[in-house]
Amino acid sequence: MDVAKLGQRQLFLMKWENLEKRIIKRYEQSQNVLEVVEYLVAVLVRSAICSRTISETLQALMRELFLTSEPNDMLRRYAPYFEEYCKNDWETILNRLFSNEADYLACTKEARAYKDYLTEEATLDIRQADHIYIVESFFEDINGKRHKLTIRETDPNKTRLVIANILQILTTLTIFETNGVRKFVKFINYEGSGKISTTSYDTRVEIAEESGQVLMEKAASTEDTSGEALAFNDTNTGGAPKKSVDSNRNAPEEALLTKQTTAPQKDGSVMKSATATSSEKKAKKSAAISQKSDTTYMRYGKTAEQIEEEREKRRIERRKKNYLQKRKK
Repeated sequence: MDVAKLGQRQLFLMKWENLEKRIIKRYEQSQNVLEVVEYLVAVLVRSAICSRTISETLQALMRELFLTSEPNDMLRRYAPYFEEYCKNDWETILNRLFSNEADYLACTKEARAYKDYLTEEATLDIRQADHIYIVESFFEDINGKRHKLTIRETDPNKTRLVIANILQILTTLTIFETNGVRKFVKFINYEGSGKISTTSYDTRVEIAEESGQVLMEKAASTEDTSGEALAFNDTNTGGAPKKSVDSNRNAPEEALLTKQTTAPQKDGSVMKSATATSSEKKAKKSAAISQKSDTTYMRYGKTAEQIEEEREKRRIERRKKNYLQKRKK
């Protein structure tokens, strides 16, 4: 699969690991040294503003380009930016690219003016915990049109002079363009800001499956708090205690489906109807099922309590419907 050219969004917003792979793959396919060298300069700018270390993988690519590529003006122009990463081979590189010291000084005058800003240490002390920092910079193209460049996860402890001079390096690159027009010809200004990350939620994050024991404990806790029974005496049965009434959400259903068909016996005891006995069995069965570990919420994005509540509502509706149909007959 061919790798397309890298633009502003890829070089300044893509994750570092993915960006490195794209640059290396692009070079392997195109062998375009001029293009890749400018990509690497843009990476140096981003890493300096974010105070991020260049990986060994990219450092190896830098050394390869300057040690094996055919000498050209692009390599000569940007050579000083890469001295830090080619220390052991620096003398060899200078001999390959330049005829003498005067030639080096003439070709690298602009780069040497900005070089030290790339390695300047952060001296401020304004970073705050839980803040996310960005730099929004603005440039003009050759036609005077403004263009915005955003760099995220920046180091707020870099001074404004350092950041401004690092951004100036982008005006020397030719890879950023729109319809053949260079975008970053003149640097205008930048603004650094920080914001607090408060609460956030992402449905793509996989929810860890709870163990069956935890679910059973939750179900038991719910029954303890919502299933307390209230006992009362019925005056029509001579003071004999009736079946306790459950105050949970199943109470309306039981009141609708189960007729109070108890009748006093000769010995004063109360006989329960067949309907009541059947209803109790169903209730016990339903309670037993609810104790089982249910991971349906993993598929539908709902909690176990929400799914069980919806199931209970559907069961009530079905029983109401069956009961009304029986009455019509």
